[in-house]
Amino acid sequence: KNNKMVEEGRGSNEAREPAEGVLELQTGLDSLDLQMQRLQIGSGKCRHGLILPFHAASECEEFVATFNTEFSAVQGPISDCFQASIFATRKSHAEVWKDAAKMEWIVSAFVANATQLLLSGNIADVAAAGVRTSFASFFEQWIALKLYHNQYAIDWQLIHDLFYADEQTLRGYLIERCTSCPCLGVDLSWKQYCHQ
Repeated sequence: KNNKMVEEGRGSNEAREPAEGVLELQTGLDSLDLQMQRLQIGSGKCRHGLILPFHAASECEEFVATFNTEFSAVQGPISDCFQASIFATRKSHAEVWKDAAKMEWIVSAFVANATQLLLSGNIADVAAAGVRTSFASFFEQWIALKLYHNQYAIDWQLIHDLFYADEQTLRGYLIERCTSCPCLGVDLSWKQYCHQ
């Protein structure tokens, strides 16, 4: 049932309950810590853009875990999920929101995790990659808006589109953010898609 819903709804403009995608991805969000540990422990393999070493990685990992937990706990529209996550992390990790280096590490963690999920090729993992990519976009825009003051507003439509994006859209977005990661450019069919 889950795969059918993902196949039918992803990448389309069909009206559906925003909470459906959130509920399906609970398991994927719960495994983020384990996936981040694998990225960090790797034996010189590609880290898909994750910034290492980083002095405050454990504090940022706690922030990410809190954000994921709160996002998953809300059963409603994506905007409600983001609001709950933002509120919870501002309450427990207020200093992280004000630190550009920590926020950039958080973006890199979501980009790395989304890349790892996308490369698996599993439909459920592609859906989870969309969630992580939407998180990366949100935090990237937050940095530009609040810390660097070079963006006027958060583009919530982009975040929504990435949340429900198809594999090619996610791959294109992640390639732009992870230029040091050769893994995303290996697929020849994707290169042909990019150059059309």
